[in-house]
Formats: sequence, C-alpha cells, structure tokens
Amino acid sequence: MLATAFRNPLLAGFALIGFVLGATAATAVELSAEQARSLQIATAPVAVAGTLALARLPAEVVPPLASSRTVGAPFAGVVASVAVDEGSSVAAGTPLARVQSRDFLAAQADLARSRSDLTLAQSQSKRDAALLAEGIIARSRADETQARAADAHARFAQARDALAAVAIPAGATGGEYELRAPIAGRVLRRSIAPGQVVAAFEPAFMIAAGDGVDVLLQAPLERSADYAPGLAVVMDDGTRGELVAAAAATDTGSQSLRLRAHLPEARRWLVGQRTSARLELPAPADALRVPASALVPDGTATLVFVANGTTYRGIAVEPLGSDGDDAIVRGALKAGDAVVTRGASTLKSMQGE
Repeated sequence: MLATAFRNPLLAGFALIGFVLGATAATAVELSAEQARSLQIATAPVAVAGTLALARLPAEVVPPLASSRTVGAPFAGVVASVAVDEGSSVAAGTPLARVQSRDFLAAQADLARSRSDLTLAQSQSKRDAALLAEGIIARSRADETQARAADAHARFAQARDALAAVAIPAGATGGEYELRAPIAGRVLRRSIAPGQVVAAFEPAFMIAAGDGVDVLLQAPLERSADYAPGLAVVMDDGTRGELVAAAAATDTGSQSLRLRAHLPEARRWLVGQRTSARLELPAPADALRVPASALVPDGTATLVFVANGTTYRGIAVEPLGSDGDDAIVRGALKAGDAVVTRGASTLKSMQGE
C-alpha cells in the first residue's frame, strides 16, 4: 500500500504527513502537575527573533581609522624628552616630545645658505637686467643670471618647506625640535622614550579625536552577503558599536572576511587588545528565540519540548545561531509557546516509556 502511495504523488503526500504526525505523537509525554514538580520542570516562552548573532568572532581593537593621526619624527635624532604618555588628553599644539637632531641642524644651515644664495642671485639678475636695457651686456648673459636666480629660489623654497612644519621650542639648543599634537584628542600610543634613537618619519605618537576605537573582526565567508554598514557589534562587556566597512577580499591566513566596526566609547578596550565580539545580523522572518537550555540533541537532530497543559511534546527545530544565553531556531513553533528549559533531557529519556 505504501509503495502504491509513493507511485501517486498526492497519496505520497498524505502518507508522509501521516508518518510525520505519528512520529511527533510518539514524542509526547504526559505528566501530572505533581510529577512535573518532582522533576523540577521549568518553561519559558518562545519569542520572535529580530536578530541572528554571529558570536565569538575573533576581534582586535585598533586605532579609529577616521579620527586618528600619527605623529612622526620629521628628522632622525635622539629623543631628548617626552612630555605626555598614553592615555593623556591633549589639545591641538600641545608639546609631545623634544628631539635632538644633527639632520635638523643641517637642514637649518641649508635654509640659511639657500636664503643667502637667493638674495645674491636675485641681486645679480636685477643688475644684469639693467645692463641689458642699456645695451651693455648681451641678452644671453641676462638670461643666464635670471635662470640662476630661478634655481636659487627653487632651492630656497625646498629648504623652507622642509622646515615649515617643524616646531622649535623656546630655549631650544642647536638642532633641537619639538613634536606637537596636530589635533585635540587622547594619546592612544607612545612609541618613543627619552634617549631613544629615532629614524626620519618614524611614528612617535598615535592620537585619536574623541573617545572611540575601532574593532577588526574576522567573519565567516559564507555570510558575506549579509555584512553591511550599520549592523550592530557587541563586545563581551556589553559595549555596542556599529559595522562601518567590510573587506572586498579574503584574509589569506584565516580564509575569513575582515570587517571594521567603530565603538563610540572605548570603555575598557585598549588598542592592540585581542578579544571576541558578536555581530548581529537580521534574522530570517521565521526565526524564533528560545533559551539555549531548551535545546536537546537527538542524534543528528535537535529537539525542544513544548508544554501544553500536562502534555510535553518534542518538536524538531533547526538551530540558526546563538545570542548569549538564547538560541535562534526555526521549526514548528510559534511565539508564546512554552518550551521546557529545565528537565528537557529527562523528558527525552521518557519518550519511549
């Protein structure tokens, strides 16, 4: 009869429905109120899941990309003194450190020399222009001195621009310059110390405006279509941030996708700290939230037990993810159903009795 039914699609459908209903009925367990109390059965309501969390994603706290600035040493030298440390709040222009530099001293001498050369070349060019007007010298000579003046001006401008952004503190010794904060903010990182030799353009300080930090996450590739700016990111201390960017290429080492989130408040999170974080994705329309303790393994399947008066029925569900103490599932449940959160394993063992 069953073989005949499967040759007929309509009969096959009814046969399959009857088989599933029979299997579901076999999972029902009847308990009196006294038995439920003695087994310490506890229940909780099913809720609609608005989000689906990707939990425990590897994460690293990094300087905020949009609001941080690196302060580098413009000339190689030796750090003479440091005025601020990590965590300090600074205003724009605050002195950060002093560096004693032979290269800076040479650059100052080069500026003075190029200024003198420019003055001399311009003076000669003016004299030759006057002599040319009187017909005393040939045009070629006037053109030559004019070219020398233009070259001297270019060398002077180059020497001047090399020192334009270098601050010289009051009472500085020869060759000493000062690093100053380019923006107001807090010092996230200090990379130099007194007596240290620094190379030209070597990073010395990292300063960030505001109180936020960024977090780099490693997320699974299979959900890449779901990663979009604006999604919520939650750290393990409850600090909430927002996804701001998703990489367009995989990380070759981990074969994951790198995401960047911004935390408006750093709280206890420090740059360089490694941790894990939760990314909240929009949940499917049929997703439901149940306590994680309600899930019971059943071979390759997962069950939850739904209480209806004195009847406890096991229902297969598909786990979609987790969100802290809750699990996100879908199956033959509805919001408001009471699922067993304590004693579910006992009910499973009683199914065949």
